[in-house]
Amino acid sequence: MPERQWLAAAAFIATIAADGATAQVQLDTLSLRASTFFLAHDLLQGRATGTTGADIAAAYIASECRALGLMPIGDSYVHPVPLEESTVEPGTQLVVRRANQEARFSFPTDLTPDVGTRSTLVDFAGPAVFVGPVSELHLELLRELDLRGAVAVTAGARVSAEAAQTLRQLGAVGIVHLLGDESGYALYRRSRGATRLYHADSAVRSSFAPVIPSVLAGPRLSYAVVSGTALERGEPLAPGPLGRELEFRIELNTRAVDAANVVCLLPGKDALVSDTVIAFAAHYDHLGVGLPDSSGDAIYNGFSDNAAGVAMLLAIAQAMVQDSHSQLRHSLLFLFPVGEERGLLGSDYYVSKPVWPLERTRAILNIDAGAPPGLLVSWRLAGVDSSGLGGLAVSAAASRGWTATTSPARANSDYFPFVREGVPGVLVIPGAEPYEGLTADSSAALRKRWDLYHRPGDHWTEDFPFAGLARYAEYAYLIGAAVDTSSAPIPRPPRR
Repeated sequence: MPERQWLAAAAFIATIAADGATAQVQLDTLSLRASTFFLAHDLLQGRATGTTGADIAAAYIASECRALGLMPIGDSYVHPVPLEESTVEPGTQLVVRRANQEARFSFPTDLTPDVGTRSTLVDFAGPAVFVGPVSELHLELLRELDLRGAVAVTAGARVSAEAAQTLRQLGAVGIVHLLGDESGYALYRRSRGATRLYHADSAVRSSFAPVIPSVLAGPRLSYAVVSGTALERGEPLAPGPLGRELEFRIELNTRAVDAANVVCLLPGKDALVSDTVIAFAAHYDHLGVGLPDSSGDAIYNGFSDNAAGVAMLLAIAQAMVQDSHSQLRHSLLFLFPVGEERGLLGSDYYVSKPVWPLERTRAILNIDAGAPPGLLVSWRLAGVDSSGLGGLAVSAAASRGWTATTSPARANSDYFPFVREGVPGVLVIPGAEPYEGLTADSSAALRKRWDLYHRPGDHWTEDFPFAGLARYAEYAYLIGAAVDTSSAPIPRPPRR
């Protein structure tokens, strides 16, 4: 990069307005470059949970927290998350029986077990009953079906926690998700990999793993399950028996795995509220080494997901520490969970065994939505409506001339376990509007150039435009500042 561009990138100055006062907060894009370079380096082998690469990443983050003067909570920045890992063996298969015919389908070509726990990574068998597409599952309609001892079949990859719970209560022994599109199945196959991680302590509640055994079916298996039905012809299929038996058998090799979250604290300055924290979260793990792409690259470096998020949190912490004008009232807790890619493992463990009381956690702000290659002017806020925390976030966007829309919470990142336990939380997601100063076509081309989600090509490059990450971090900072300065109580969501 030419020297003048490096100098221009050296610092991104954002004007932050809070209660009418204006402060200059410096977000250092060189720090963003440095942190993402290290975390997305091939030497870390994709930072898969339970690997040496993830341990190195945790040590790096803890070192950066220490260098910034952030405090540990307790005697360490690193907090263990005991896990177990089950490797799915090649003998895993699903048998489809119809009349006098039998067809066998094997892992990983035709099927892959979904994420699970010790109690759900198990065999199951029963008559196949179609329960409807994932997007159209209605709990009241499910209750009209006879699912006792049956395998629930649905079109689509994920059912809600409520639907999975209902299926189990109605007697279903397992779920088969039909993924007729090869590219869609390949994405889940890559993401799930050959191993399944879950908490060693079975008392820790999972926000992500289904409460019932679940299998993702590729195109060949999906066809076998629905052949001879309206669904095969692309027509609507009424819920009901499919006239075939399914038998799933899973072979596993299980071992104990050591993993850890990283947590650090910036104390607040108001003695009346400094015992309450505003939490920022960004997971540091990724997918590790998996299926190679066409170039032979098999390392899933995870630059945008989520080395970028970690770098942004460290930049926010650096800005807070260096800002001499800051009058931070509440304390800030910076949480770097492990195991997000494997089913929100680190954040689920944290809310089960918090290092700071959840009742004294004012809100959690989550960054885990990629690395935008342009200056964002619109946002999506998951987990909130336009009141309370959502209202503060929408107003923070409006103060900079940006727009923000809201949507309900779902188990798509580390804020969700907190919301489930009654802590206000929001996942900040880049919006779809054109980037500042660019046309819609130019913005779309930039996104296409850099959107390598969950692929080996998602690695650090010299020419990535880091100003977009600075803008993203700026907005998270704005929301945090609004939460800190607001004197009104933030409504807490009901526990689920």
